[in-house]
Amino acid sequence: MKSTKDQLKLHYEQQSTLIAEIKIMRDSLREQQKLTTHFRKLRDRKKLERQGLLEKTAPEMQSQDHSRNTLEMLKKRRDFLRREAKRTEGPVFKILSSDELEKLTIVELKYQLYELEFKQQTSSLSRDDEEVLVDEIRRIEERISLLEKKNEAIVADYLGDIPESKEKIEQEISEIEKQISQEEADRKLLSIKVQKMYDRIKPLKEEEDKAHQDFVSHLQKVEELKVNIEAKQEELDALKGKIINLKKLLSEETKKEAFSEIDDKIKLLLKKRDTGESLTPEEQEFLMAHGYVPF
Repeated sequence: MKSTKDQLKLHYEQQSTLIAEIKIMRDSLREQQKLTTHFRKLRDRKKLERQGLLEKTAPEMQSQDHSRNTLEMLKKRRDFLRREAKRTEGPVFKILSSDELEKLTIVELKYQLYELEFKQQTSSLSRDDEEVLVDEIRRIEERISLLEKKNEAIVADYLGDIPESKEKIEQEISEIEKQISQEEADRKLLSIKVQKMYDRIKPLKEEEDKAHQDFVSHLQKVEELKVNIEAKQEELDALKGKIINLKKLLSEETKKEAFSEIDDKIKLLLKKRDTGESLTPEEQEFLMAHGYVPF
């Protein structure tokens, strides 16, 4: 079994090792905290740059939406006029099935409504056909009202009048085709511009995501180091407690050894006294100090 001194020496060595380990870990912790701060700031900076570019694209995006709506309105008007230009003898008007009525948008329903109202005003219908027409108009109006209450986007609220002759219809179609062609060309240029903006935004988003991943990674290391340092500190505190106890024990053992040496010396001097040997003044003083008569 190791002596108290040997145990104390071993614990002091363990204490030095633990202190050195904690110092290394604390240095590593400070470095990881610096990296965490660095990547957090880098992530936030890239995010601000990306958001700045996104804000710059907002007008172009609004222009795209406006252009898309304009194109849709022009095409609807063109298609409506094409149907009017190609209209031949046939049914006076078409009755929508329930499924067809459910699937049509507000814009499409308004075109249907416009056609029916145009028929009602310009055609000579029988009483039965007139009643059917009125009922169909009512069905479509109810459906439009329902969709409007649901805040469905309305591309066009105004259809415009139908030209009086087929020639004028064809002329308007031709003009609309030119507008569509120009609008599509403008949209293409706008799309290229927006794409270039997004080409600049994409690498910023990638850099932002990478910086965030690095931030999270180093933050995890920081938390791990804190836990490990706390565990090592608890181990060091426990070791310090053992050292204190061993020092007390060693002190008691040292006192016992000192008392034992004094007892041995007293016995030796008393024996010397009792055999008649002369004691030196120091020996006499030693015995007197411990309560013995030196003569």
